Amino acid sequence: MRFASGGGTARLAPQVRKGLAGALIVTSTIFHNSPIRAEQAASPGWREVWTGADVSADVWLVYSGVTVAPMGHIHSEGIRLRAAGGYGEYRYSDKPFDGEIRTFQAKTHFADVLVGYQTRFGELTAKAFIGASLISHDIAPVDDETLVIGSEVGVKGVLEFWLNMGPKAWGSLDLSWASAYDTRSARLRTGYRFWPSISVGLEGGVNVDAQGECRMREKSNNGCLITHSESYEAAGLLDYARAGVFVRHEWSRGEVSVSGGVLGGSFRGDDTSSLSPYATLTWLTQF
Repeated sequence: MRFASGGGTARLAPQVRKGLAGALIVTSTIFHNSPIRAEQAASPGWREVWTGADVSADVWLVYSGVTVAPMGHIHSEGIRLRAAGGYGEYRYSDKPFDGEIRTFQAKTHFADVLVGYQTRFGELTAKAFIGASLISHDIAPVDDETLVIGSEVGVKGVLEFWLNMGPKAWGSLDLSWASAYDTRSARLRTGYRFWPSISVGLEGGVNVDAQGECRMREKSNNGCLITHSESYEAAGLLDYARAGVFVRHEWSRGEVSVSGGVLGGSFRGDDTSSLSPYATLTWLTQF
């Protein structure tokens, strides 16, 4: 499965996070940043809402979510409830055995309902969530070669970590897995507060689902079928990775983050790998 880049060469479709996440497939994507430091909020609220958009070549995704602390404020230790969802579209092209290039238009959406717990270990804030996730891909015309088509509901788990490294530096790590299409994502960020409310830093991430895992393995005569005898092509993981820079502006009850960089893509046959740009905008508020 490959994206059609304008009228030029075709490349492998990026995994829309996914999951969410998260998640997901961009998902991923995990979509919202680590919490603002508790001491920065004079009177913390107990709800946190975020929304954002992710755009790259031939794919876009918008998403939103809410986290609630039902028994305390948003920075306190305790139970968390989370709901999130998103919608996006992408296109790709594929060259089957008959040599004819086919172009596919796809729509994707996801929804998560999670319950979790937040705790602190000194300067480390940790969150863990588990719940249900729905991921859907509507592809036209029908692509009978992909493992990711239609809707699936499954279990989802999320881990989020935020570490204050002195008064100005910080790092965050978000991990996500959903049994729906075996969707997995990870994102690492490290930033430095050059000004009291503005951080600049580096980010990297990877998003893989069942189709991506299949393409990182040696293909059998039956196509993209995973067996225990097949081995991973480790370098193929870069085809599902991204790396970039970000700027984050924070205030007592919210933040806005803008990031951009490049993500990987691969080709079949004798074609070479390629990179394409991406941009992400996320806004978060607490009340």
